[in-house]
Amino acid sequence: MKVRAADEWDMEGLLKIEQECFGAEKFNVETVRAFVVRDDAFVLLATDKDEVVGSAMCMISDLGREGKIASIAVLKGYRGTGVGSLLLDECERVFQSHGLTKYSLEVDVMNKPAISLYVSRGYDIKASIQDFYGAGRPAYIMEKNIGFKGDTVRSA
Repeated sequence: MKVRAADEWDMEGLLKIEQECFGAEKFNVETVRAFVVRDDAFVLLATDKDEVVGSAMCMISDLGREGKIASIAVLKGYRGTGVGSLLLDECERVFQSHGLTKYSLEVDVMNKPAISLYVSRGYDIKASIQDFYGAGRPAYIMEKNIGFKGDTVRSA
């Protein structure tokens, strides 16, 4: 299993994951392309041999020093195999390379495996949003703060 940055040549695989994982709630082609080409966003792909089996779409706010995970998706046949963990690790590595100190995401309150993964990695539930995924489907807002890792300041 490998994780790599996606580019415009990966659109077919990305759209397949969107359709299979999210159906009617999938990102449209313009949104997916925007994540791939914008300077303040990135997309990661998890591949097994040459098959795309998972993706992560993220945004970066250098000014706010915050990273936002918009989506982590893994094909059904690969769930529970560590693909989501690999993608999350790489998202955080990219965030760290930008000096970001806060990471956030939304997750369906019924997605217990994803919530467990995020909690195990230091994410806290901060709030919930009613009907985030449609009528009667709330989401948790989860955040991870890693703090400032620069020089310490001494007081006299």
